[in-house]
Amino acid sequence: MTPLIGRKWASAAAGILLACAGLPATAQPPANLAAVPDATIVAEHWLTSRTVQITVSTNAFTAPVAVEVMLPRGYRPDDGQRWPVTYYLAGANHDQTALRAAYDGEAVTESYPSIVVEPRGDIGFWSDWFDQGRGGPPKYESFVIGQLIPLIDANFRTIPDRAHRAIVGESMGGYGTFMLAARHPDRFVAAASLSGVLDTNSPQTWDPVSYTPIAQGAAPAAVYGPRATEEIRWRGHNPPDLAENLRAVDLQVFTGNGVYDPAHGESAGEQSVGCPVESALVHQPSVSMHTVLLALDIPHGWTDLPWGCHGAALFEYEMRQAIRHLAEVFASPPAAPSSFDFRSIEPSFDVWGWSVRADPNRAMEFLDLRDVSDTGLSVTGSGTTSITTPPLFRGADQVRVTVDGSPMTVSPNAEGEVTLVLDLGPADRQQQYRPGAVTEMRTAVVQLVR
Repeated sequence: MTPLIGRKWASAAAGILLACAGLPATAQPPANLAAVPDATIVAEHWLTSRTVQITVSTNAFTAPVAVEVMLPRGYRPDDGQRWPVTYYLAGANHDQTALRAAYDGEAVTESYPSIVVEPRGDIGFWSDWFDQGRGGPPKYESFVIGQLIPLIDANFRTIPDRAHRAIVGESMGGYGTFMLAARHPDRFVAAASLSGVLDTNSPQTWDPVSYTPIAQGAAPAAVYGPRATEEIRWRGHNPPDLAENLRAVDLQVFTGNGVYDPAHGESAGEQSVGCPVESALVHQPSVSMHTVLLALDIPHGWTDLPWGCHGAALFEYEMRQAIRHLAEVFASPPAAPSSFDFRSIEPSFDVWGWSVRADPNRAMEFLDLRDVSDTGLSVTGSGTTSITTPPLFRGADQVRVTVDGSPMTVSPNAEGEVTLVLDLGPADRQQQYRPGAVTEMRTAVVQLVR
């Protein structure tokens, strides 16, 4: 049987009959599926008439990883309709089954017009691990952003663009949702945090981020390193530090307050464990994120519930509210921004079609781009920084570039891109935020005229 998720839909009739009958199909090595670099679907297994588990072989992990894909009502593999995609990130120590099995996900999404994809997250904080300088695997961020998204777009009837792609998650997954959206705002039109631990600058979050991955067999501080010496890595993944990156993303923040309310279906177990977690670890970091967004005048939904303990009843309630709004966003998605701000600690990154390469001799620190548009930008950092524009200048022989008031003429490449090499002063050799470090940055202002 050719798998239902493959591109050769015509030969999938037997599997369609099994799925429509509500019978799980047998797991088998699939055929005729599209792969992406370093990631291949090696097995599929129908769990219900709407949910298929795929197994992905990837260099992001040491073993194949499971992903559940929940199809919307009305999804047919052989018609012309395509669908938005929502990526769901689970909380700590939850696997790819959490939404469906623990939060009644198929009932919650009964009328939600989107494919829902849930990868396994373990206790990885949805990041590529520092792991004492060795790096990953595990590489959760690389998997979701660089492999899973294109793999899903290649094998399901998606609308494969940012305007029809959202990300939502609970607890650790709420952190991952805002962290990934902030580091990749050109990939997601919307993000929703369901009782997420949204601010790792809050001291109460340091121990959970540092020590919970031990349950995964990791050393302490495996994710970002010790905060005392690797604070820049923490901040480079921390949603409040990256909040300006989120200006073009439709945002929702949900939090409970740790008050038990059985009227909302909360159990006694959630009262004894979930109430302290929500009140001590979730509520204040969520308030912190909300406060930062307010200060930056970034629109967002803010739901501070008068009840709620960290557990299934709360997550299911928040998910129902979140996807109601996400459906509205998909129905009328906002346009991509004409200008943007972006900051990153990465030595190289691509965002909104712009490619940035920091000085290879620069220690890890933030590089800030401001007011980036087709007419110019400002850049703050250190060292020699290379920036390549999107193909803004097709057909132009020359582009007039002014850097800090000094004009020059640059020829675009064949694609219409212009590469700028900016001198931001000596490259800082001490990692930003490290005790005793001296960080000196310079700002260059660039104007572009066709």
